[in-house]
Amino acid sequence: MSDRMPDPSERAKPHRYVLPAGTELWRVHSTRRTATEFKAVPADLHWGGGRFCDIKDELSTDRRPYLYAGMSPLTAVCETLARSLRPRQGGWRRITQPRVRDQVLSKVVAAIDLPLVDLTDNTHLAAVGQDIWLVQSEAPAYPRTRRWGSWIRSQAPWAEGLRWPSRQDSGLISGEVCALYEREDGPALLKPSSDPPLELNTTAGRAYLNELLAPQLIRVETPRRSR
Repeated sequence: MSDRMPDPSERAKPHRYVLPAGTELWRVHSTRRTATEFKAVPADLHWGGGRFCDIKDELSTDRRPYLYAGMSPLTAVCETLARSLRPRQGGWRRITQPRVRDQVLSKVVAAIDLPLVDLTDNTHLAAVGQDIWLVQSEAPAYPRTRRWGSWIRSQAPWAEGLRWPSRQDSGLISGEVCALYEREDGPALLKPSSDPPLELNTTAGRAYLNELLAPQLIRVETPRRSR
């Protein structure tokens, strides 16, 4: 694996993938945020945060609010709610109530053509001096993958984000994830869908999740009845 620090003096030629305007994306997010709202606060260099969150480092010239989205509802749900779940009796894994509390599943739409750095195969990863470690490593490696993401973005000033295969929604055909970064005074990258968000901590929301995740032996914890 290429678990090393990127050299700021290195140069790369990232592969370009254009996500067409009108493409539907899905995201799980807090009810306190709108479907198209980007997170404005950079992640810490060492603690918390996801694989490719925006950070403050020597390569960052300005703040880039960010958000993650999946190319399917299943990918968005798996990436957000099904991380680090341990199998229980019968092989089933459980999503606890706190994970779905105040969470919604929203569909959004690409407002413009979105050029992304493509990290979906070994050739594309090699083009940025990396291998599968970058997109498939577990959470303890995220402080380092965030630094790599910052360096890759410095090599692709044309990119509005990154695209890679989901670690949580993997198989013969893996789901894909993207991270988008908002530019100050730039055009809107996303627009809301006409479909209303689905509140996940409701009877309808839990039923939807259980049906979606049943093939992976994942289900949402049943709320406890008040006494």
